[in-house]
Amino acid sequence: MKSKLLAVAVVVIALAWAVAPAAADTGGGGAGALQAGVQQAATNQQAGAAAISKQDATNANTPANIAGGNVTAGPSSANQLANSEAEAKASNDADTTQKQTQTQNVDGSSCQVGCGGAGAAQLGIQAANTEQDAKSAAISKQNAVNANVPVNVAGGNITSGPSSANQLANSQAEAKSSNEADTTQKQDQTQNVGGSSSCKVGCGGAGGFQVGAQLADTSQSAGSLAVSKQNAVNANVPVNIAGGNITSGPSSANQLANSQAEAKSSNDADTTQKQDQTQNVGGSSSCYFGCGGAGGAQIGVQSADTQQWAGAAAISKQNAVNANVPVNVAGGNITSGPSSANQWANSEAEAKASNDADTTQKQDQTQNVGGSSSCKVGCGGAGGFQLGIQKAETQQWAGAFALSDQNAVNANAPVNVAGGNLTSGPSSANQWANSEAEAKASNDADTTQKQKQDQTVGGSSSCFFGCGGPGGAQIGIQKADTEQGAFAAGVSLQNAVNSNAPHSVAGGNIYAGPSSANQWASSEAEGKAFNDADTFQWASQYQKVG
Repeated sequence: MKSKLLAVAVVVIALAWAVAPAAADTGGGGAGALQAGVQQAATNQQAGAAAISKQDATNANTPANIAGGNVTAGPSSANQLANSEAEAKASNDADTTQKQTQTQNVDGSSCQVGCGGAGAAQLGIQAANTEQDAKSAAISKQNAVNANVPVNVAGGNITSGPSSANQLANSQAEAKSSNEADTTQKQDQTQNVGGSSSCKVGCGGAGGFQVGAQLADTSQSAGSLAVSKQNAVNANVPVNIAGGNITSGPSSANQLANSQAEAKSSNDADTTQKQDQTQNVGGSSSCYFGCGGAGGAQIGVQSADTQQWAGAAAISKQNAVNANVPVNVAGGNITSGPSSANQWANSEAEAKASNDADTTQKQDQTQNVGGSSSCKVGCGGAGGFQLGIQKAETQQWAGAFALSDQNAVNANAPVNVAGGNLTSGPSSANQWANSEAEAKASNDADTTQKQKQDQTVGGSSSCFFGCGGPGGAQIGIQKADTEQGAFAAGVSLQNAVNSNAPHSVAGGNIYAGPSSANQWASSEAEGKAFNDADTFQWASQYQKVG
């Protein structure tokens, strides 16, 4: 289409140079004028981002005491964090503004007899081509071990201090791809073609021609992938082995294993086309005999083609073990402190793909073609022609996939084995295994087309003999084609074990404290696919042929 329009411009320019205008009092040819304006903008953008975080982490707090006599151990506390993050962002932003103004005034000469009518042509072309491609990938792979393992081995008695652990294993991957393109085209054409004001006999009618073409082509592609793969072990395992008595302090553990993957892909394209054509073609006002009627033609073309593709995939795969396992083995008596555990295994995957396209086309054509007002005999009728074409084509595809795959074990299992009496403190556990997958795919397309055509074609008001009748033609075409496809899938796979299993074995008496557990295993999957298309077409044609 663009090559054809450029070829037309070259041919018209060549013809204008080949024919030289002439002016004389008798038998003068009409003036000729040509305006050709070409604007072409081509934008190609590519953006790629990759972020990879691979972590093998071991955080270990393992004080060890071995004695043939007694062991008195102080408190053991550990704050352990293993963190792996990968973030990739790719974005493109393109703004294209084209403004074209053409003003043309073509006047005839002072010819009296046999004068050729003036002729004028205006050709305006605006072409904007924008191509964008953004891809991003973020991968976080983590093998993490957080261990707080104080060990006391004694032939005599063991008095152990409290053991506390705050353990966090975190793996996050985030990928974002976005494209944004704004295209604005504005075209104004004003043409005044006047016949010879002093021609009396055999005057040729004036002729005017206007062509305006606006082409906007936008192609966008965005893809993002986020993968978080986590093997996490959070362990709080104080161990006491004694030949005598064991008095163990409290054991508390706050353990979090978190795996998150987030992928976002978005496209945004705004196309605005505005076209105004004004044409005044006037015949000879003083011609009396054999006056040629004026002729005018207006052609306006607006074409907007928008293609968008967005795909997002988020995968969170987690193998998590949170264990609070204090162990006491004694030949004598065991007095164990309380055991508490707050354990959380979380796997989340979120994928979002969205497309947004707004296309606005506005086209106004005004044409006044006037015949000879003073012609008496053999007057040719005026002729007018208007053609307006608006075409908007929008194609959108959005796909989102979110997968959360979780194998989670939350265990609070204090173990006491004694040859004598056993007095165990309370055991409490708050355990949460959560797997979530969310996928959203959305398309939004708004197309507005407005077309207004005004045409006034006036014949000779004073003609008495051989008067040609005026002719007028108006053609308005509006075409809007919108295609949308949206796909979303959310998959949550969960194998969860929440266990609170205090175990006591004694040769004597057992005095067991209370055991309480708040356990929650949750698996959620959500998929949303949404299409929204609004098309508004407004056409007004007004024609007056006198």
